[in-house]
Amino acid sequence: MKIKDPLLLSMFSGSIAAIAANLFLYTINYFLPGDNINMPELTAEIFLKVVPENIDIITRTLGFIWSMIVGGIYSIVYIITLYITEWNWFTTKAILVILGEWLVGAGTVMSLLTIGFYTRDEPASIAAFFIAHIFFAIILSLLVKRFGEKFTT
Repeated sequence: MKIKDPLLLSMFSGSIAAIAANLFLYTINYFLPGDNINMPELTAEIFLKVVPENIDIITRTLGFIWSMIVGGIYSIVYIITLYITEWNWFTTKAILVILGEWLVGAGTVMSLLTIGFYTRDEPASIAAFFIAHIFFAIILSLLVKRFGEKFTT
C-alpha cells in the first residue's frame, strides 16, 4: 500500500517514527544518571508547567500524543525536501533535514520558551536527545521509502 497524499504520508510516517524515537530515548535514558530529557515531557512543557517532580501519567500521555504531532510536522519539511530535490537519498536527506530542524527546534525554541531547563547541565542527556533524533530520521526515511511514492502537482 502506498500513501499518495504528501500530508497524510508525513503525518503517518512522522507519528510512527516519533513513537519509535520516544521508546528509543526512554530506553537510553533509563541508563543515564541525573535528570534527562524525553520528547513527550518536553512537548508537554510547551503547554503545561512540567518539572521532573510533577510528571504523571496524564502529562506523559498528552506529551506522547503531542510529540507524535511534532513528528508529523518535522516530516512535512522532509517530504517537501524530497519533492524539491528528487525522490532519492532518503536516509541522508532525512538526517540532514531532521538534524537541521532539531538544531533550530531544540536549540532555539527550547531556549525561547525556557523548556527543558532542568537538563541544561546534563550533556549525556542532550547527547541522547540528539541520537534519538538521528534514530527518528532513519525510521522516518524507511517509512517514507516504504509507504510513499513520488508525487506530482
